[in-house]
Amino acid sequence: MWLDDGSSERDGAAGGDARREDSRRVDEEPPSPEQPALSQAPAPLTDGSHAGALSASCEALFRSTEQALPWAWKLLQLGKGPGVLPAEARGAALEFLDRIPPHVRRGVSELLAYSNLWQAVCTRLGRPVARSTEELLRELNGDLQLLLRGAQARLGTTAALEQGLLLHLGRLREARGKEPTAGLELRATLDAFTHSVMQVMSAASAYRRAWEAAEAELSESSEWLGAGDPGFCTWLAEHLSASVPAWREAHTASRLLQELGALSGPP
Repeated sequence: MWLDDGSSERDGAAGGDARREDSRRVDEEPPSPEQPALSQAPAPLTDGSHAGALSASCEALFRSTEQALPWAWKLLQLGKGPGVLPAEARGAALEFLDRIPPHVRRGVSELLAYSNLWQAVCTRLGRPVARSTEELLRELNGDLQLLLRGAQARLGTTAALEQGLLLHLGRLREARGKEPTAGLELRATLDAFTHSVMQVMSAASAYRRAWEAAEAELSESSEWLGAGDPGFCTWLAEHLSASVPAWREAHTASRLLQELGALSGPP
């Protein structure tokens, strides 16, 4: 359903040494996620993986939206004249200004709340309290389900933003083919705005993938937890607790973006 611009191409390596190096890299790559779910233990929930990726992609989404705003406001001004293209351009700018910045601000707020929740859950888990295996299992299961539901909700929010941007880009591309005799400045501004929306779309896709990765790992850990292995319970509690500093940094970064709050009003 989603269009994903995140694929990359690997440059071909020339010569036998380069091919051998590529072979070694392939051999060292982790198993495909399409393998059976419980074929091996999930990767540790350590430091930077999800907190760092979510924080960086959220900031990229905020910044790209910020850079698109001046083009939207300029398009709004240029779209006041008569004709099909000015009307289309003005409508596109109004739709962007009305829908996208509020949605991005919501994404920042949701990351802030989630990082706060993660810290609270994992800090409590890390406290030196005597627990039986059954108590630890019960506590971990409740906490993991809470974190999983939060990640799923935020994944839904980011997927909706990505879908909205995809539809918006489709309308912009259609508009560019209309009224070829329209003013040069209007057409150039529409092209610049379309390019900036593509950057927002790319950032939104990366943010959605980051939430998707977090949700998938939590879901896999929940499956493993269901097996009731005492060793895995201890492992999971330790790694969740170890991730607190990274989520603290994500909390600080998202709070800063929220305080900037620059995604509104004309320049």
